[in-house]
Amino acid sequence: MTAFNLTPQQPANGLTVLELFCGGGLGAVGFKAAGFDIVKALDFDKNAVKAYRHNFGDHVEQADISTINIESLPSTDVIFGGPPCQDFSVAGKGAGVDGDRGKLVWRYLDIIAAKKPKAFVFENVKGLISKRHRSTFDGLLAKFSEIGYEVSWQLINAWDYGVAQKRERVFIVGTRKDLGFKFEFPKPLEGDYRSLVLRDVIGDLPEPIRQSNGGHLSNNYATNYEMANRLESFDRPGATVTAHHRCSYTHPKNEPRRFTVRECLRIQSVPDTYVLPDDISLSAQYRIVGNGIASRVAWYIGVALADQLKENA
Repeated sequence: MTAFNLTPQQPANGLTVLELFCGGGLGAVGFKAAGFDIVKALDFDKNAVKAYRHNFGDHVEQADISTINIESLPSTDVIFGGPPCQDFSVAGKGAGVDGDRGKLVWRYLDIIAAKKPKAFVFENVKGLISKRHRSTFDGLLAKFSEIGYEVSWQLINAWDYGVAQKRERVFIVGTRKDLGFKFEFPKPLEGDYRSLVLRDVIGDLPEPIRQSNGGHLSNNYATNYEMANRLESFDRPGATVTAHHRCSYTHPKNEPRRFTVRECLRIQSVPDTYVLPDDISLSAQYRIVGNGIASRVAWYIGVALADQLKENA
């Protein structure tokens, strides 16, 4: 079994990053591989922070971004990350900006207004551009412009960018107006567009260790053998890996079962070098993976942003 990696390491680009709502670092995988130096990362969830620290080091801090002293944050070239998205989810209650998590969208904007990075990358669920929340989205774009940013946005399906998963997420990229350019989203590289299927990313993995409910993982390959509700196909991309379903689609091979954490990581385009610590519960591991940004999509956007910042320095 060869080591799985869809985020080839680019040379250091000399740009620094403050990562907000960093989760377990799936997006950080892509940004680091794109050549960025992440100098500070913040998240409220202790398990996500533990996973991030295990893989990337001590620059991560468990903190409540809604109350942190903004002046204490480092000034960086780029701010990266998406506020928790449940309040904008089509499947959720749809509380939007009135929800506790929805309010973090405006906190994110306050931090950018105060720190004035050259650029920011904001990621959120498709529901943010739904009819219910479109006025919030348009208001957010207007506010980003007011505080001095040229803004581009796109609904990105990870499957279009070399990820074996149908995962649609909204990305907003802002560049400071004094830099004189507007970010252009990258086109998929040749061979990436809707090309990978589950067989390509998980077909070589061993059958998992059988695991009882609530037990602890061994090397990210254990699984619960609870029956799940949807049979996947090796010849298609995976459905969206979610946090609350614990990747609850049925594996297409052999005995019906859930996907393992490692399988979910690969479906999220995370390299095998990324490992979740054994002392994080199985349910928390699934949540970390489901909440993450697909690593290869972050890599694509990171590479394009670094190139465009360099061209317009």
